[in-house]
Amino acid sequence: MIRKVFHRIAHSLSARLLGIFLLTSLVYAFSARFAVELVLDRDYLREVVGSHVALHTTYLLQDIGLPPSIDRAAEIAASNPLDIRIIGPYVDWASDPAFPDLRDVEFAQSSYFDYVERDVFETPDGRDVLSAMGFARYQGHSYVRIELADYEILLASPKVSVHPGSDMTPPVLIGLVSILVLSACFFAVSWLIRPINWIKDGAQQIGQGDLDYRIPVRRTDDLGSLTVEINRMADDVQGMLEAKRQMLLAISHELRSPLTRTKVALEFLDDDATKQSILDDVVEMENLITDLLESERLNTRHSKLQISSVNVVRLIDDLVRNDFQDQRPRIDVRMPAQPVAMDIDETRIRLLVKNLLDNALCYTPVDGDRIVVQLDTAPDSVAITVADHGPGMSPAEVERATEPFYRADPARCRDTGGFGLGLYLCRRIAEAHGGTLRLDSEAGVGTCVTLMLPRSAGAAA
Repeated sequence: MIRKVFHRIAHSLSARLLGIFLLTSLVYAFSARFAVELVLDRDYLREVVGSHVALHTTYLLQDIGLPPSIDRAAEIAASNPLDIRIIGPYVDWASDPAFPDLRDVEFAQSSYFDYVERDVFETPDGRDVLSAMGFARYQGHSYVRIELADYEILLASPKVSVHPGSDMTPPVLIGLVSILVLSACFFAVSWLIRPINWIKDGAQQIGQGDLDYRIPVRRTDDLGSLTVEINRMADDVQGMLEAKRQMLLAISHELRSPLTRTKVALEFLDDDATKQSILDDVVEMENLITDLLESERLNTRHSKLQISSVNVVRLIDDLVRNDFQDQRPRIDVRMPAQPVAMDIDETRIRLLVKNLLDNALCYTPVDGDRIVVQLDTAPDSVAITVADHGPGMSPAEVERATEPFYRADPARCRDTGGFGLGLYLCRRIAEAHGGTLRLDSEAGVGTCVTLMLPRSAGAAA
């Protein structure tokens, strides 16, 4: 379940866009921080910062005086966000009794003072301010130590009573705001690309044959325009398919009618040889028209199969008994003892097996080995195999055998009719049922054609 959710998120366009936004914001944040650090690292800025700190410290020391005035230090601590501690002869005073003992804290000078002239700022006792100052971080506070004559003045910022490390309000607040912003971005992106899901569902509906379905147009942006164009395309496709259907009906009617009249007229011929020759040609033309129309009907995702529950064992037995009665000794039928029921289009599967048997009988010598028709079952599929012992085909011929109007040898088996549509039609019938047609052939040995149908062929169709 978790894997499916992760897979869905990973392939979600809104999640990818949100990820791009997040990655972009992180890049900008790190770039801004790097830019700020780069600017602050300039020598003239360090000189400015160091000078301001030294000047402010000089004023502070002059204001407190020497010896340091406790009263003035208390006033400064009360009016500024810092605490002061003075340690010296006979005095140890702090603006906050909780001021920590910093004897174990190591103080060091700041690198900002490396760019400041040292003879500019002086303490009240005439010493260099910069050399008298030290800095340290302790328990979330910044401390400054100033050595003034026999005194030590310590500054703490922020005030000792403030505990920055224990105040989690700012980080929590920042986290909540970040989550709210990301959620708002996610819903905004989802709303922006919502028409894509409508377009996907609509394309799936139309692709499955529901040509009357139209995608709802609820937006006026680019995706809305795309939806309008897809609906217009669906209208055009529906019109073309309807025109194609009408053309097929017209061809079927216009071609079969004269052929039927020709067959009737042939009955009045006295020359039996001529009559039979013409009748064979007429029958061949009828079969060609039937194969053309059937292959054209199946050459689209919108073809409709007449699905019903069929006993495949009985279907093959009846086909061999009724359509190949005169060739029955040449056919070896190997069927399971138990019925094999499947949801298929009985007429088209019957036509498929009939075409395979016609091809096998055509290419197998009369005195050759028997043709094998075999039905094998598996938990999730059914295989119908027709194997002959004819001349076989080369690998190149096998690759093209199921193409329309392809014949390995145009002169071969011409007396039986056939224009290279048989295997092509078989392949289209198999694909319409969600199955496959596999050809295995070896020159001089024979050809084996296997129809693989899934148990869920009805649902696939």
